[in-house]
Amino acid sequence: MSRNLLAVYRNFAILYLCALVHAKVDFTNIKCEAVDEAYNSIKYCYIRAVNRTYKYLSVANYFHSNEPKNNLSVNVATLKRANGYKPFLYNVTVDVCKFLRTGGNNLLRFLYSLFHKYSNINHTCSYTHDIELSMLPISHIDNLMTNVLPVPKGDYQLVASWYTYNVLRTVVRVYVTLS
Repeated sequence: MSRNLLAVYRNFAILYLCALVHAKVDFTNIKCEAVDEAYNSIKYCYIRAVNRTYKYLSVANYFHSNEPKNNLSVNVATLKRANGYKPFLYNVTVDVCKFLRTGGNNLLRFLYSLFHKYSNINHTCSYTHDIELSMLPISHIDNLMTNVLPVPKGDYQLVASWYTYNVLRTVVRVYVTLS
């Protein structure tokens, strides 16, 4: 067989395998918890369905004091459902202030690209205002998740644990089904 024909078969096989892992992202639930209610509280945390195909996600965290927050960090963990939720691929902690100044971890840069247009977490520290993520369209995430990351089908949980001054303040759990 000629080399060109082998290259065509190889490219066809790669495209076929990519088509097999294409999935549809469906956000099924979101749960937000203010761990230290004297320091902060959750204003709202919901997924709203406009119709069968269009949903959006909104979260807002309210700080009880206006003191500047210069030491923010977040731990992002992905869990896959298999007899309970088990760790899957990622469990990363990052200094938010440093990340916003320099970039950093590729996974977190990708996740940040999903929501930064819809959030007020778009500048470096210090933060003296509430943190909001408003009207994030799920169709936007569906396109990026299924075309960029080839993730197996199943039920997942994305857990973001937010810390200020190394004290856990808020935990946000997003439940996702890839089908």
